[in-house]
Amino acid sequence: MTDLGTRPGRALRRATPALLGYAAVRALGLLTLALWSAARDKSAYTLLTARWDALWYTRVAELGYGYEVRLPNGDVHSNLAFFPLLPWLERLLSALTPLSYADAGFVVSLLASLAAAWGVFAVTDHVYGGRAGVCAVLLWAVLPVGIVQSMAYSESLFTALAAWSLYAVLTGRWVTAGLLASLAGLTRPVGLAVVAAVWATGAAAFLRERRDRHETTTTAGDQAGRETTTVVGAREQSEAATAACEQEPGEIATVAREQGLGEAATVACERDRSEAATADCEQEPGQAATAAYQRGQGEAASVACERDRSRPEGPSSGRNRSAAHAGGARAVGHAPETGTASLSGRAPDAEGARTPSHSPGVGKSGGTRVRRALGMALAPLGTAAYVLWVGHRTGKGPLGYLDVQAGWRNGFDGGYAFARFVGDKFTSFPSALAGAGLIVGVALIIWLYVICVRQGQPLPLLVYAGVVTALALCASSYFGSKPRLLMPAFPLLLPLALALARARTRRSAAVVAAVAVASALYGAFWLNGSGPP
Repeated sequence: MTDLGTRPGRALRRATPALLGYAAVRALGLLTLALWSAARDKSAYTLLTARWDALWYTRVAELGYGYEVRLPNGDVHSNLAFFPLLPWLERLLSALTPLSYADAGFVVSLLASLAAAWGVFAVTDHVYGGRAGVCAVLLWAVLPVGIVQSMAYSESLFTALAAWSLYAVLTGRWVTAGLLASLAGLTRPVGLAVVAAVWATGAAAFLRERRDRHETTTTAGDQAGRETTTVVGAREQSEAATAACEQEPGEIATVAREQGLGEAATVACERDRSEAATADCEQEPGQAATAAYQRGQGEAASVACERDRSRPEGPSSGRNRSAAHAGGARAVGHAPETGTASLSGRAPDAEGARTPSHSPGVGKSGGTRVRRALGMALAPLGTAAYVLWVGHRTGKGPLGYLDVQAGWRNGFDGGYAFARFVGDKFTSFPSALAGAGLIVGVALIIWLYVICVRQGQPLPLLVYAGVVTALALCASSYFGSKPRLLMPAFPLLLPLALALARARTRRSAAVVAAVAVASALYGAFWLNGSGPP
């Protein structure tokens, strides 16, 4: 299987219920927005395609970078703050079709939202199963700010790239993960979250492999040491058994007991002597006595040989001799078990005593390590390329992009500005309710993340959701946009998806339907308000 090896047809069929549910929820939101906007004499389509960030992306597609607006207070809003992938796609689709840039942005957003829903399902299905995957997609669709998924904004495109990059990490497709992470880095600044997920998971995999190799080497060394000790012990027993067999026949049993060899050694010695005597008797008559005397078996052995020769050979004697030879063959051919002595004087072979030249699977995983390293190298290229290009364009070096964001009063202050914003809400009673609601909302987000950790979500999901959440809550950006900035953090929804999946279908459907109606109404109200989403 290649790094891109998938079965899209089968995967799409499996995700169809989730995608149909997602489309239904989003259709409800768009219908509600159209009715609400018509009642207020506004164009819902203009709200979706030509207001706020959507208008800035369209200008990048049409005019390129360099457009800026200078405000009376001295702030400079430059379109360099907007990453290029969505405008590139708008320009490409407009060149291939009669669509305007705004229309192309709307189409890209709709298609990207479906791809994002599919990616959310794929990740959740891989981790928790199909039922939880459907619930996760529906929960992502009914978010209070879910209407943004249908706007010509970059959130849907970014979530699609992020979700599929995370899925590639979970399934070991590292090059794909790196490429998608790089594209996500060309979509939004929060692409750093995808890069962090790829890097953290890759680094953890390398450390785990290093630890496993160390444990394998240690285990192999211990095994080799134990088997070497066994071989030495077997050799010592073998030498003792050989010495016992060299004694006089009447002394064999005594010596064997003193050496701790037992009765088996005595029987083996007698068998060896019997086989040797049989071999002597097969010599010429004059040589049999000489061989017997050389082995120390004396005249009795020679007389026995002569007596056997004088007897007529019959079936019985033939069977006995054949049995003797067969028994000898078995005695020689049968290897003793590890840890037992061989009476032939040879130490038993210690199988497995040699240390393998490589740990199991190392050769096969070499390609995986290369692909993982390549994916990790590819992941940050998108973000790095655009940030460095902006720095070169502004003449302010690698930190030039931060100056561009500062013109929009965006930055990262650890949440200080947001905390002050919430605290200021408590200066009067009506606004204090909003402040309390913000505190409850932040507490809910933190609680969901803690549940994700306790449920043992995979590392890439935890890292990704953590970085997205931190960047959203700790940035000094426009505070009304924070719910939208949190929308790509879909792993935070998985604990709720699991709870819905465990409930009865009728109850889960009722909950989702009620929340979908509330989300549609809120989205219509939100977009028809005065501030940008």
